[in-house]
Amino acid sequence: MATVAEIVAKTLRAYGTENYFCLTGGDHELWVALADAGIRIVNCRNEASAVYMADGYARVSGRPGFVYGQRGPGVANVAAAMADPYWAFSPVISLTTSIMNRSRDRYEYQDVDGMPMHAPTCKWNKSLAAPTRAGAMTRAVIRAATGPVSCPAHLEIPADMLGLDSGEAEGYQEEALGMVNSRRLAADVARVPELVTRLLQAERPLILAGSGVVLAEAWPELNELAEALSIPVATTLGGKGAISELDSELAVGVIGRYSRRVANDTVTEADMVFAVGTRFGGLATNAWQLPFSQKRLLQLDADPQVIGQNFRVEYSLVGDAKLTLAAVVSEVKARGAARGRTPWAKSVIAKLVTWKAAAKEMAESKPADGMHPAEVVAALRSVMKRDDLLAADTGAIAAWAGTLFPTPAGRFLLRSTGSLGWVVPGALGAALAAPQRKTVALSGDGGLLYHIGELETAIRCKIPLMIVVVNNRAFASEFHLQKRGKNSRIIPEVIDFSDADFAAIARGFGAHGVRVTKSEELLPALREAYALGKPALVDVLCSKETAAPSASYRGDSLV
Repeated sequence: MATVAEIVAKTLRAYGTENYFCLTGGDHELWVALADAGIRIVNCRNEASAVYMADGYARVSGRPGFVYGQRGPGVANVAAAMADPYWAFSPVISLTTSIMNRSRDRYEYQDVDGMPMHAPTCKWNKSLAAPTRAGAMTRAVIRAATGPVSCPAHLEIPADMLGLDSGEAEGYQEEALGMVNSRRLAADVARVPELVTRLLQAERPLILAGSGVVLAEAWPELNELAEALSIPVATTLGGKGAISELDSELAVGVIGRYSRRVANDTVTEADMVFAVGTRFGGLATNAWQLPFSQKRLLQLDADPQVIGQNFRVEYSLVGDAKLTLAAVVSEVKARGAARGRTPWAKSVIAKLVTWKAAAKEMAESKPADGMHPAEVVAALRSVMKRDDLLAADTGAIAAWAGTLFPTPAGRFLLRSTGSLGWVVPGALGAALAAPQRKTVALSGDGGLLYHIGELETAIRCKIPLMIVVVNNRAFASEFHLQKRGKNSRIIPEVIDFSDADFAAIARGFGAHGVRVTKSEELLPALREAYALGKPALVDVLCSKETAAPSASYRGDSLV
């Protein structure tokens, strides 16, 4: 028979688990069991980093990302970081320990209840009650995390239960489970013909693709529908990758707060919107200021609670995006309804040409106080290969990457869904999930300082991550919000940083580090770091006065 720790490790291995992310703290039966099962233990520099690495790994691989928190402070730190995978629908599994049963209610050192801490972010949140349930509960937490709507989940194991007999000898995988989209729910096909009829009736239809399209890997079906009916496609920031911005002239770009102006304008001009896999949240709608309430809305989502939550919907389907869009495409073909470019589509395409020219002009501009962040993004796109991964932090970095870094269809842009500092550990996890591809992390200087210690993890674990820092020595997003706020009052104490030499810090860890101060240095520095195949950091001194492409402070900019 196997112990609880052994059966947990064997079950994880049966599901193809390759890595377990952690900051070690006691519970040595677990580490021995994981090592014996052939699972790599990735020991990080803090628990939040471990969560974000598991998150990046899960988003790219589609497999659960497992993270450990030691009973007490470790669990508290893990729970606090689970918000980002929660916002991203990422199947991160917090598999933690709790205080030993014999020590409960006796004021044991570091005793704290981890269950309520996980409740806001984990839809499945349970504690192992008996050693004989260890295998079943491990399979259950995987099933919950990778279900029809993926989500973070939490399984707690009392520490003194790890060494007890589980009553099982071998762990096993449930048939056809353990990956995101293992269980897809099809929409009612009887409702599909009416959806197609309504799309064909619209004069100026727009498809809005959200993160649900990317999670379902439904980009081929979405593109086929858009081309067949000549419908422009806008995306939310989470939906970037639902259509190829490199190949499709119908790809309008990202809408909402961090957005392309042309994309928001297209929303305004459309008379019907077919929303797929989006909740119409605050970021996607610029705090619900985009005029969706004035549009005829059709909505498809795997979660029925999402439909109609923020705007009135005239027709809806509940189901997996990939299966349902495939049914919609089949209906279009059966009717012979495919058509060439419509006047509406042609007008949107013409505006996109104007927008791209303005974006190129912006990237070539030379601010007086440092390099333009758009120049950095453009240079990155020219250096990186088509199938490389770009990970971006939140705030201004998300706006620069989301609007100006064009991607193919698929998972090519990962971004923090709200937690500043996510990008370096998140990108490390992504790099482990896709070692055959290059991974680049785009960070601001404010976000970088959260987890710069993970450069040591990258060196120790031989993860060839390239980090590019848009360094304006400030929280630039906050600076521009204050600058455009009431009385334009700037509070330097919450905005400005000292001029830290991040390249020198990287070299101190043993990574490649170079600082860029002039445009002519940028491309050579990026190319050198990209080609090295080892941890590298390029610190680019950028303009603080240049505002990111955000609807919050866009002004007269075309971009």
